[in-house]
Amino acid sequence: MILHGYQFFVIDHLWELAPTVDQFFKSLVDIYPPKSNFDEFQDMLSIATAKWKYAQQLADELGWEGDFVGEPRVFCLPDPKGMTIDYGFVFKQYNNGMTYVISPIYLDYIAEFENVQYKRLITD
Repeated sequence: MILHGYQFFVIDHLWELAPTVDQFFKSLVDIYPPKSNFDEFQDMLSIATAKWKYAQQLADELGWEGDFVGEPRVFCLPDPKGMTIDYGFVFKQYNNGMTYVISPIYLDYIAEFENVQYKRLITD
């Protein structure tokens, strides 16, 4: 898994359009009901849990203090390599309102902003 992390100052509006991390995990249960195919459900839940854990680790390396303004959110993007939909995470910290975007896809339009910190995390 490769994750790209960005820290920058403030996205303040329209957070409510993206599902929360909690809503996302609940949707996994609806989409992949454990009773119908437990192995598929377990795989999807395991991948999502690991991605969320690594997203927080990467944000921590970028200076995240471990708290949230509002709830962390999930966003989806088409993957240009596999023509699938992939997902990442976005959240703000309370102290100084810094925004963290953790994406499986490199987002050059964010990386090019002034005063953006960027880090990449490769696992497995």
